[in-house]
Amino acid sequence: MESNTKYKLLGFNRNDEISANVMVLSTGKHINLKLKELDNSEISEDFNRHELKALYHRLYSDSQTITSYELGDRHERSWYAYLIITLFLSVICILCTVSGVKPIRLAGVDFVVPTGIFFYPLTFILIDILNEFYGLRMARRTILLSFIANLIFVTGLWATSLMPALAEWGLESAYKEFVNSIVSVLIASSASYLVSENVNSWLLCKIKELTNSRYLFIRVITSTVVASVIDSILFCTLAFYNVLSFEIIKTMIFSQFVIKLAYSILGVGPIYATRKLFRVYINKENLAN
Repeated sequence: MESNTKYKLLGFNRNDEISANVMVLSTGKHINLKLKELDNSEISEDFNRHELKALYHRLYSDSQTITSYELGDRHERSWYAYLIITLFLSVICILCTVSGVKPIRLAGVDFVVPTGIFFYPLTFILIDILNEFYGLRMARRTILLSFIANLIFVTGLWATSLMPALAEWGLESAYKEFVNSIVSVLIASSASYLVSENVNSWLLCKIKELTNSRYLFIRVITSTVVASVIDSILFCTLAFYNVLSFEIIKTMIFSQFVIKLAYSILGVGPIYATRKLFRVYINKENLAN
């Protein structure tokens, strides 16, 4: 078996008795098992050949044997990838908050959208990747971390707008107006982001559980479409209520949804490619005695 459907070996703990850390893919829950207990359970039957080789190497070798699934080595690779994804997600959220204050009209299709729409759907792709490899719990932590980073950024920006500027600087009024607009967008984007991304994560895990971890494209597209509807309605309504007409807001909701739908379909390819990359990079066989 080359791919896991229910369980994934995370690494080994060196305590009084060596034990293994296993993740339940459908929920992200971690299980700690003794090696003999793991070998005799149905969990090991779901392991790929690299994980089985590491388990048996550890089980039938002396206690000093090192494998590629040692907890320190495994987590150094895994968490480095996790850190990169979390960083990208935080940067995209901040970028969308700043650029979200500017609505534009796309010629030819008569779409009215905030400029941040061209970056925001990438968050769904990143969250899908996190759910696929780290589980629901870690995906939710990243959502919270990126939200906090966005909040700190906007709070700091708002604080700078309260500081008195030089009299010679002629952009004080424009700067304050721009920052105030960002604060308004933050409220709308925060509500839509927290709700839609958590719905996206929950649906991914539920569909993954129902399909026994098969048909990745189905769960990615389905969860993203549902989350996109929620996000578009919440953001456009909260951000532009009493600013733009109801007709324009409806146009913006529809326009955002169409663009996000296109991203969800195009995003399946990168997720498949990332899954392959993770198998090569994170699960790379590197046994050393």
